[in-house]
Amino acid sequence: YTESLRVEEMANELAFFAIGIYGHLLPKQHGAPIRMVVPWKYGFKGAKSIVKVEFLANQPATYWNTINSYEYDFEANVNPNKPHPRWSQATEKFISSGPNLSWDKRPTLLYNGYGEYVGQLYS
Repeated sequence: YTESLRVEEMANELAFFAIGIYGHLLPKQHGAPIRMVVPWKYGFKGAKSIVKVEFLANQPATYWNTINSYEYDFEANVNPNKPHPRWSQATEKFISSGPNLSWDKRPTLLYNGYGEYVGQLYS
């Protein structure tokens, strides 16, 4: 499995590598030994179990973009205005917490609501 981000994306203050969760080292099911966190992108861009990092001059192929570039573009930003070929991304289901668990539908926010922090990367 390979995944790629631009250097400008990884240099953003919201992007980071995680080695732990809730005060403990990452277990395998959460991406040990290290995982990438980029909260304004879809989950598959946050690679888990990273064993090597390379800096390249040209944009490389990525796993999902290679398998199906029609459905998975390189950037993979959360963007409600860019429909997926098979479903709308205009809304999402919010899972509430507490004793009355519910799955409320709400509008999807551009870049998961982090637009003021990352929007300049894509303008």
